[in-house]
Formats: sequence, structure tokens, C-alpha cells
Amino acid sequence: MSEKDYNFDKQMIEQLCYVTPPEEEIRKINPWSNPIGFITWGFILTTFKLNFLYLQYILPVIGVILIFLGFRSLRKENKYFKIAWLFSIFKLSLHLVALIWVSTPLNIMDYPNLIIGSVMLPFQIAMFLIFRAALKETSKKAGRLMETDPLLWASLWTMAAYLIALSPLSNSWLIFIPMVVSYIFIVRSLYRIGDEMDDTGYVLTNAPIKISNKIFGWTYFLIAFAVVITCGVFSNHLKLQSQEYLHPKTTEARQHLLDMGFPAEALRYLSNEDVEILSDAVNVESFSKLLMFDAKRIEHEERYGNYTQITHTYEPGKKNMDATTVYIELPENVVYVMQYFKWKGGRPIWQDGILISGETAADDKQIIRSGLFYSKKGTEYTADFPRIVCDRMTQHSMFGTYYPVLITGALSYPFGSEEQGGYVLYRYTVMTDSDIYDTHAIFSYVHLLSPLHIPYTRTEDLILSGGYTFEDMLQQHQTKYESLALKETNK
Repeated sequence: MSEKDYNFDKQMIEQLCYVTPPEEEIRKINPWSNPIGFITWGFILTTFKLNFLYLQYILPVIGVILIFLGFRSLRKENKYFKIAWLFSIFKLSLHLVALIWVSTPLNIMDYPNLIIGSVMLPFQIAMFLIFRAALKETSKKAGRLMETDPLLWASLWTMAAYLIALSPLSNSWLIFIPMVVSYIFIVRSLYRIGDEMDDTGYVLTNAPIKISNKIFGWTYFLIAFAVVITCGVFSNHLKLQSQEYLHPKTTEARQHLLDMGFPAEALRYLSNEDVEILSDAVNVESFSKLLMFDAKRIEHEERYGNYTQITHTYEPGKKNMDATTVYIELPENVVYVMQYFKWKGGRPIWQDGILISGETAADDKQIIRSGLFYSKKGTEYTADFPRIVCDRMTQHSMFGTYYPVLITGALSYPFGSEEQGGYVLYRYTVMTDSDIYDTHAIFSYVHLLSPLHIPYTRTEDLILSGGYTFEDMLQQHQTKYESLALKETNK
């Protein structure tokens, strides 16, 4: 470089020393704004939950990432920031454990919520107080005291929120509104900490990193997503203890039921012992229906002068099921009912559920036999239901609480299986003084399309609670049976 060029550069530097950059440019290079902003937003996203579109799970994942990234940038400032950074690492691990918990049957186990909450409360408060100590230490080095103390208030707010949640005041709007308002003030004060620290003129200690914020954030997010998917696959694909299907021998009792109209496809899965129980039947009647889980809606338009009538019909799609209800009437008002179903398309591999109702007041209702069947690579197999129970349940409705006797169950079939189906044979006594009666049954089936069900819940429990009432994944087959004596009376 020539002496002339050197003198020119020197003059330019001296002139620029007196130029004050715009205020907005100064704010852009505030070294405290990013880490403090990350931490503040992290606390926000891990505190408030939005219960739709899975945001109650997505936003906390982003929140713990931001908290970690914020403290990672500040970990070299003092020992308190380093401790807070270590806490944020533990928080990342803890959140993955929480995702595993909520995505598996652990979610429906009875566990002491109060104890878990009492353990997590000190952890959260400790994190606030350590962050507070770190900021005070930094302010002390800069020779300036902090103007506000939002982290102390955040600790008190967290304690108050915990105590309110345990009290009858948890559902009171008079408490909720002040808590939200105070939370907003605390968050605003937290956000201003970055500006306060910048005003002190204290320069951040360089904290070199090997993985960029963007790469780390996306990596953790994808790991969390993979954890949820993996847990969903293992938890919602119910395992079967299968055995090869053996065709039963044709007996006189079996042929008698076939002659009375018992569907042969359904009867082939009943053992000879079950058939003998039904051999005293006085009447057999069956009802069938095609359940369409992805029906095609066809619109029809008919004109009558100035009047147009629009009607709709439904045609089968690719996911259908043949449902058959067989009533077997025995003497003394004893009724056996067989619910038989067989898939025609579809992939029932993710914890489908069934609910069988009807004659819900029958105290002697019981399952006689149940099972699943399918074929794979040309071989037929049978298996027990992974879960099935007949019991008196508790149901709540707008008309009050009642306790019907219901049959509920859940099922999945192996990957690559075909011709899947199942059956449930149960019995009860119709409580009337004569053999003139009618009875009914409702077979409800829920078909789930994917393993992504978070939080984990048993499908049959969701059916009971009405979770699928207005969805196509729930299909029903309702039938009514009149006793032979009633039919003869109505002739």
C-alpha cells in the first residue's frame, strides 16, 4: 500500500469515528436481544398450550429448543448461566421423555399427578432463580443494578398457578383474568432485560458452537417427531397370538343351524362345543349391512316445474366392511347374538375399536366366544382379540349418568394380512314375563387410518365418550329382532 493510500484510509477512519449510526441499526446488533428473546419465547411456549392442530405438543418442543439456544449463547458469561444451560439440556431430555409418556399406554396409567407436579415445580422455579442470579451477576460486573426483577415475579407466579390449580378457584374467571394479565406484564419485563443489559455496555463473552442454531433446532424437532411416530407405531399396532385355522367337522347340530338360516361364513368359526349350545335354537335370523368408511357421495337433482329436489346417495369406496348380526333364539327367553364382520379393502392395523350395545340392562350378558381371523401368504389364521370385555360401564350424557352393560374391544391385524374379520358371540336373557318380546343390538366399529394418535387413548374408550360420533371413521349396524312368538302373534 502506498503512503498516499494509507493516509486516505486513515482520514476516512477518523471521519467515521464521529458518525453515530441510526438507533434501529444499534438495536439490530444488540448482542443480548437474541438469547434473551429466545429464552423469553421459550418460557412462553412451554407455559401456555393451544389445544388444536397438535399445537399443544408442537409449540412446547419449539419452546425447549429456544430456551436451550438462549442459554447456550450465554453459558460463558458466569457460572449461573452455565448452570442454567445445563438445566436447559435436562429440560430437552425431559421433554422427550414426556413425549414418550403421552404417546404410549403410560398415558392412561394411574399415576400420582400431585407428586409429579410437586417435583416439576421446584425444577421450574429453580431455573427462574438461577437465571435471575446469572443476570444479577452480569449486572454487578457491569457496575449497574437491574431496574426490574421479573424472574422473581415469574417464580412467584408459577407457585401461585400451582396452588390455584389445586384449589376450587382453578375454574374461576375472577382468578384466571388477573393471572393472565400479570403473566403478560412479567413477559414484557423479561423481554426488556436484553435492552437493559445492552445499556450497561457489557460485552458478551464469546461462546463458540459446533452446531448452528438452525441445524440443532431442526434436528431436535425431527427427533421429537420421530419419537412420537415410533411410539405411535408400537403402541397402536396391537400384537396377536395367532394360530393356523382348522376347518371344523360338519356335525348334525352344525347342519341343523345351517338349515335354519345361520350364515355359513360366520358358523365356520364357531367350535363344535359352541354349536352344541345353540342346537336347541327355536329360531335363527340374520341381518347384514355394508359399512362404508370412505363412501362416495352422489348428488341427484330432480326438477318438478319450478321446484328442484336434491337428494344424495352413497356408493362404496375402497374401505368397506360386511357386518352381519345373527340372532339365535332359545327357550326361556334366552338369546344368543353373533356379531360377525369381514373387511373388503382397507388396512385395519392401527388399533381399531368395537362397541356392542343393546339390552344394556341385562345383568347376565356375557361373551361366549370371540375371535379374529385373517389370511397371509395363502394360509388362514385365527387369534383372540387383544382386548375385549363385557362389563357394566359408566356413561355420561345430557340426561344424566347411567350404567349400561356393554361389550368393548380393540383389534389390529398383522402387516400384509388379507381377508381380515372377526366375531363376537354373546348371550343374555330378555327380562319379560312371556315369550313375546323384541330385542335389539348396535354394532359400532371405528377404523383408524394412522398410528399418529396423541395423547394415547384406547379406541374403545373414545367410542364410549362419543369421540367419534360425527366422523366417518365410526360406522354402525343397528338391528332389531322379534321373537318367534311375537311374529306368530302379528300374523
